[in-house]
Amino acid sequence: MRQSLWKRSLRGLTIFAVLIAPPSLAAAEQLEIKKGESQFSLEFRGAELKDILRAVGQAMNLNLIVSESVTGQVTMSLKDVDLWVALDSILKTRGLTYVREGNIVRVLAVSEARDEDLETRIISLGYASGKDALAVAEKLKSDKAKISLDPRMNALVVKDLSLNIDRMARLLKDLDVRVPQIQIEAKMVEVASNYARELGIQWGGKYSGSSGGNTVGITGGVSGATPGSSSGPVGSTTFYPQTGDIGMSGNAYIVNLPAAVGAGSGGALGVTFGKLGGRLSLDLQLSAMQSTGNGRILSNPKILTTNNREAKISSGIDIPVRVLSTTTAGTTAEVRTITANLMLSAVPVITNDNRISMVVNVEKAEPDFSQQVDGIPTVTRRTANASLVVDNGETVVLGGIATKSESQVESGIPWLSDIPVLGWLFKKKAKTEKQGELLIFITPTIVTD
Repeated sequence: MRQSLWKRSLRGLTIFAVLIAPPSLAAAEQLEIKKGESQFSLEFRGAELKDILRAVGQAMNLNLIVSESVTGQVTMSLKDVDLWVALDSILKTRGLTYVREGNIVRVLAVSEARDEDLETRIISLGYASGKDALAVAEKLKSDKAKISLDPRMNALVVKDLSLNIDRMARLLKDLDVRVPQIQIEAKMVEVASNYARELGIQWGGKYSGSSGGNTVGITGGVSGATPGSSSGPVGSTTFYPQTGDIGMSGNAYIVNLPAAVGAGSGGALGVTFGKLGGRLSLDLQLSAMQSTGNGRILSNPKILTTNNREAKISSGIDIPVRVLSTTTAGTTAEVRTITANLMLSAVPVITNDNRISMVVNVEKAEPDFSQQVDGIPTVTRRTANASLVVDNGETVVLGGIATKSESQVESGIPWLSDIPVLGWLFKKKAKTEKQGELLIFITPTIVTD
């Protein structure tokens, strides 16, 4: 209330009188409201609460009714605030609320509110999930309020005091915004190389001759017999050693240790020693196999998701496996499934500095039909799990695995293969090298319009 000081002298005495102005004038002097571009600044200095509410109502163009129970003085200093937020703060400090009735706003104490004072309103949602919005609204409602979700319209049906509903509407409006989207791209690069080499030898011979029509020779087998056998037709003139395959000139091999040669995998060089009309001939065949290979596999899954939402994508095959189990009732067959797929899952979160924090899981599983157990292929798995923070559009190496294996195998005839130099006539040697490297790259990008 505005107070003015009036001074007058009477018979040597000074008399002070206090004149009390009407409340409306007092409020105008004690309450200052300045309008900015979109918000207001308010200054209260020991002003009556009713006068403050009336002044705020006039600034908001409200038809305001204040209950007789609303009393007291308030001192506040608010700068650049929304008037509805300011009104909410003023009423909250005094335990008050308001009820909308058409275009009239009635201010009263919370304890005075009755069931008929509750307002029913629909709060429509755009981008926000109804379930998430319901969880937020439940924390703002009063004890008498009821809130339900309409999934068809993605809206909340709220029955509560108008003040609480306005609070919900303002907060949900701030939360109901378009969420940024993030594209996550993963690249799994597998590089493999292999090298194999084998050196082998095969040699043998035959001796041809006869004496008085009887068969003579150096060892068992005879002409017309299978190499390696010990008998043949009487009168034969050709004798073979008892070893395996027939050589290039029809001679059996004494030492048969070839390399794994064939079409596309090395070759062999054969030489026959002998002369026309001679009784003794020798076969010598050197074989060598060498193979090299390089392979590169690129797996490139991509997925798009919204901020702080898990995304998952996978592609692969299911391998059915028949499993037999024996019980007291007998043997039963059960079909189980082995999954081999390429999978990417991630939960990205955009930070305040426009970077991306992620929890990433990458897995690649593929069947290896070259290695089977009871007809069931083994499954080779490669996985990577990590938590990382990446700049927008930056590519980082999530992980890498490098493998290398070497093996050497030597086969030969005992003792003879150990003779220096000449031992090469009685042995073969193989060498194998395999190398592999797996690199996983991750590139998250914030998708903009």
